Amino acid sequence: MSTRDKKLLIILAGVAILALTYFLIFMPQSNKRDSLKSENMNLKSQYNQLSALAAKADDYTKKTKDMSDAMQQVYDNFPSYLQIENGIMDAVAIEKSTNTNITELTVGSPTAIDVNNPTGEAGTDSSSGSSSDSSTTDSSNADSSQSSQTADGNSSQSQTGDGSAADGSTSTGSAKSTVTGYQLYDVSTVMAFKTEYHGLKAMLGEVIGSSQKKTISTLNVSFDDSTGKLTGEMLVDSYFLYGLDKPYEAPYIPAVPHGTNNLFGTTN
Repeated sequence: MSTRDKKLLIILAGVAILALTYFLIFMPQSNKRDSLKSENMNLKSQYNQLSALAAKADDYTKKTKDMSDAMQQVYDNFPSYLQIENGIMDAVAIEKSTNTNITELTVGSPTAIDVNNPTGEAGTDSSSGSSSDSSTTDSSNADSSQSSQTADGNSSQSQTGDGSAADGSTSTGSAKSTVTGYQLYDVSTVMAFKTEYHGLKAMLGEVIGSSQKKTISTLNVSFDDSTGKLTGEMLVDSYFLYGLDKPYEAPYIPAVPHGTNNLFGTTN
């Protein structure tokens, strides 16, 4: 082998070594360097964001507590449960305080409300076998009637304060809200009434100014020429939050005497 060939081989070997060094060492290191540079930039951006949040941590903590307290105040305004007797005794209280004669009263079963779709019904009370699970009563004997009975006198669908029906079935309907853990229910009450102008205003104020969550969905009023009074019908929606950590508040129902010692009304 000539000296020229040896030089060529040395040059080729040097080029091969340089190529191997470039592709096996320099290129991976360069790619790794670029990757680390990009990752470092991302980490720096995250660090700046976290640093800004950490600087306002006390402010965020205070705002979170204030919002939690405000939400708790909203929850506290809702009852934890409502039964038929609540609707009846509310109507009795309205009748007594507003000089209004409630001629007919219908209290419906609790209906679950989908808070994400308030216009649609999320479900109905699973303890109600049919739409007849409501209470219709004349206000003249509302005090003396059994407030948990339905119009036909059947009390088998009466519900307990923990939200369960007397037959052991649950009345919570569909699943609770995945956000709050509570389920909102609506109890509709239809009141047919006779009153005067001032009595109507007092009745509306009694419902709207209630400490509980109530709304008037519909109101139909007409003037009676023969009596000079107003007659009408009002649909009141009462709401409760099932799942609240507070007991059911039963309405006050005064004792009503039954029977008589003198069946025929004789003087002796």
